[in-house]
Amino acid sequence: MAEQKRFNVGKNPYIRKADTAVYGTNIMMRDFLISLLPLILFAWFKNGILPLIDGNATVLQMLYPLIFVIVGGLSTYLIEGLYYLIFLKEENIIEKLRKSYAIIPGVLLAMVLPLNTPIWLLIIGSIFAVVVGKLLFGGFGYNIFNPALLGYVFLSVAFYGVIVESGGALNATESLEIVSQATPLANFFNNMSQPLDDAISPYGNLLDFFIGFIPGSIAETSALLCIVSFVFLLVRRVINWRIPVIYVGTVFVFTYLIGATNGYATDLRYPLFQILSGGLFFGAVFMATEPVTSPRTPNGEIVFALFLGVLTVMLRFLKNLEGVATSILFMNLFTPLIDRMFAETRVADKPSKKVMSYVYVGIIILAVVGFTLINLEV
Repeated sequence: MAEQKRFNVGKNPYIRKADTAVYGTNIMMRDFLISLLPLILFAWFKNGILPLIDGNATVLQMLYPLIFVIVGGLSTYLIEGLYYLIFLKEENIIEKLRKSYAIIPGVLLAMVLPLNTPIWLLIIGSIFAVVVGKLLFGGFGYNIFNPALLGYVFLSVAFYGVIVESGGALNATESLEIVSQATPLANFFNNMSQPLDDAISPYGNLLDFFIGFIPGSIAETSALLCIVSFVFLLVRRVINWRIPVIYVGTVFVFTYLIGATNGYATDLRYPLFQILSGGLFFGAVFMATEPVTSPRTPNGEIVFALFLGVLTVMLRFLKNLEGVATSILFMNLFTPLIDRMFAETRVADKPSKKVMSYVYVGIIILAVVGFTLINLEV
């Protein structure tokens, strides 16, 4: 009788370096917060200090980006603490909050919201992110969706008009006079038939996009600093390279194909414009890699990232939606399935089982790409 192989892919925790005393989850979360600091400081410089220097902002307005991020972190911390106190009757609330990393969802939520979002909306979004996105699932380690992104999408859908009326993403030195929409991506999809130069030039050049001197959410515009933080997180072994690199690479290749079919086969600015806009780098580095809601298996990470890439492009070009946040939240639903499927695939007795798993994935991805290209109207 042939020996049977058994591989347990049941409920976590699994044995991981992150669970050891030398390199624990506390250190990982500390490093994660450190990696956010360059983007927060750049957001303060771009949206606060520069407008003050230009004479377009008061001292209070100059400090607003910092205040906004601090309020976001404090909001989720206090909301989670009140939840433990009132509903769970916890005795050692401070220790519980320390182990649940309560400030992180609020900080991330503040960073991805438009600059002029009212603080009262940030607090509402923080409540939704923490309670619905985290605590109702059982707290840290049990949430299905990324809490910060869930709060962001909730505010974007329920209070979009309020945010726009408050000034949206533009800081005091950024003007809407020469474009029809505030952000480069919104301007592009408002008129996809316009020449590429007309989509880029109102905001400077692609170097401005790369550095982050373009309108957008408070702290997600700088691809350069996202890459710096990505390298830091890699060195500290907080995240793996697969999801960010494959995610961004897939968006680049897919949008190159779209550009090639519309006369931009020799112009790499078309896909570069797409990957440097819409907070893709921020989402790829800080949101898609969240350890609780992303796959843990190497092959699962690859599949997860590929789907993120094709879904982001499809949602952007066909529905003019927030592709990054929507695709990440959608794929969060399939993280357990992807992990289980590809953990079992790695130890499958028959090579044909392994091959067929990847064939199925390839067929679905090609179907999404084909559907997008066929239905695209540029």
